Amino acid sequence: MRWRKSSYSSTGATCVQVRSPREGLIEVGDTKNPGGPTLTVPHAEWEYFLDQVVNDTTSYRRLRARFLSDGGFTLTDTITPNSPSLAYTQAEWDAFHASVLAVLPCGSR
Repeated sequence: MRWRKSSYSSTGATCVQVRSPREGLIEVGDTKNPGGPTLTVPHAEWEYFLDQVVNDTTSYRRLRARFLSDGGFTLTDTITPNSPSLAYTQAEWDAFHASVLAVLPCGSR
């Protein structure tokens, strides 16, 4: 099970990374902290989150992004008790956002 990250990231160590540990699940991590915490959610929740990114809306459900004053963001799983919060920089958001828009342009879903 290999991690995937955006080809828009400037280096190999700065991006949101995802993989599917088993059918129907998506695991989200951070390339700058490869052994660090991850979030694992049903595939449908990941797809819903991506729809929010593409449509530039914030009607988040299980996965919730909170944008920070420095341009970065945190990502949390609001359903799982004691879930970690993953923290990303502005550059990581820019790479992730560009990648999602390239794959899932607005209105295509």
